[in-house]
Amino acid sequence: MKPVSMVVAAVGVVLVAGIVWVLGPGARWVLEHIDGVTIGGPAGLVGKDLAAALDAVRGRVLAVATGLAALVAVYYTARNADTARRTFQLGERGHVTDRYGKAVEQLGSAQAPVRLGGLYALDQLGQDNPSPALRQTIVDVICAYLRMPYTPPLDQTGQSEPAEPGAVDSGVSAPVARDPHEERQVRLTAQRVLTAHLRYEDPPAHRWWQPSTADPNARHWTDVRLDLTGATLLDFDLNRCRVGDAGFDKATFSGDAVFDGATFTGHARFDKATFTGDAWFGEATFSSVAWFDKATFTGQAGFGKVTFTREARFGKVTFTGDARFTKATFSSVAIFDKATFTRNTDFGKVTFTRDAWFGEATFTRDAGFGEATFTGDVWFGKATFTGHARFDMATFTGHARFDKVTFTRGAMFDGATFTRDAGFREATFTRVAGFGKATFTGHARFDMATFTGDTWFSQAKGLEAALLVGVRVTPAAAGVRWVWPPCWRVEADADGWRTLRLAEPEPGSTAGGEKEGPTGAAEG
Repeated sequence: MKPVSMVVAAVGVVLVAGIVWVLGPGARWVLEHIDGVTIGGPAGLVGKDLAAALDAVRGRVLAVATGLAALVAVYYTARNADTARRTFQLGERGHVTDRYGKAVEQLGSAQAPVRLGGLYALDQLGQDNPSPALRQTIVDVICAYLRMPYTPPLDQTGQSEPAEPGAVDSGVSAPVARDPHEERQVRLTAQRVLTAHLRYEDPPAHRWWQPSTADPNARHWTDVRLDLTGATLLDFDLNRCRVGDAGFDKATFSGDAVFDGATFTGHARFDKATFTGDAWFGEATFSSVAWFDKATFTGQAGFGKVTFTREARFGKVTFTGDARFTKATFSSVAIFDKATFTRNTDFGKVTFTRDAWFGEATFTRDAGFGEATFTGDVWFGKATFTGHARFDMATFTGHARFDKVTFTRGAMFDGATFTRDAGFREATFTRVAGFGKATFTGHARFDMATFTGDTWFSQAKGLEAALLVGVRVTPAAAGVRWVWPPCWRVEADADGWRTLRLAEPEPGSTAGGEKEGPTGAAEG
């Protein structure tokens, strides 16, 4: 017997003995010594009065005894209920474990219908049991299944080799000699099970007089983590979903991948992921870091209006199709070093709150940064723009570095504002270079820059102290037009090329103050 039970038993024996004694001769002692009543004598109780007083004492004791008995009964009833509850929970837990085990076993079946049954069984099990731990375990199992090796069919009617047997991962056996078309349906179902519980709708506004409506997020599982590292995902659709940590490193997205409106509350990792179709992330929110280093986007990549709250890494990423980041917001560091943009690129009206790195990036076709805002420092050092590079009306609040950048076609900075230093050292402007109405508040460095095409600085401001050491301007040619600031002059070199120097404005300047020469060539 436990010590507590022994104490309770001893106390119970004493109480029972005391009650029995009071019901007997002890009633007279209680009346005299506790109630202070005199018994016998001229002034004391005798006869019927004494009997009534003794009965009153015994009644009080019986009431106390009844109350104590009730308390004991409640205590033991509660204990029995708790024991029954624990027994039920153990039985329920065993039932859940049994259902889970059978469902996982079904996933290892060679028959596609059986595997589908296992997925639906896991789905219902998680919905019936709101335990976050159980739901996360179910998600882990489904993710493990999707990580198994798989070769998609060549097309809807073609044939392809079945996947090779794989190792066991999280208790799920790799598919063995499975038909790829049937396996495709199983995997699509697994993806739908996941996304059905990750999709989240903002609750509609509700007024007190309006009738209650069904919860749109009754099937949403909160704080779910996804680990789909190396998985092959088919037409993956995570739009309007809310997920915690998400791992897609080295994953292959076969077909289009849709993440529009998705919210990643934890780390989002897409390093070395391959998107074989279009990838849409429009209006997605990354609350933590977002890593896309060395990812490959074969189709279009849409990141319009995306919010990157913390570090966004796109280092060495490859965009084979159009890449659109229109109106995206980078609240922390944005890294695009050595990224490759094969087709058109649009960063129009993007906001970079912290530093932005585009060092050694390659833009094969047009790159648009019009009206972009760079609040921190920005580096484009050694970047290559083969198509048009448009920075019209862009705002550079921090340092802007374009050192050793190659602009093969148009480089348009018309109306841009450079609040701090703007560096174009050793930059090459092969065709058009436009800085019309640009404003340079800090130092403007064009050391060793080369201009070989049309160039204009019409109404540009703040270039009186620009650094022009070693600037090279191509010899005059028909059809080439140069418009320099009034504080610059052009001088001929011995090899026929020209160089730029600082000079005071000269009489004869045009109304706008720019210097122009015959046949469109500017002269100092």
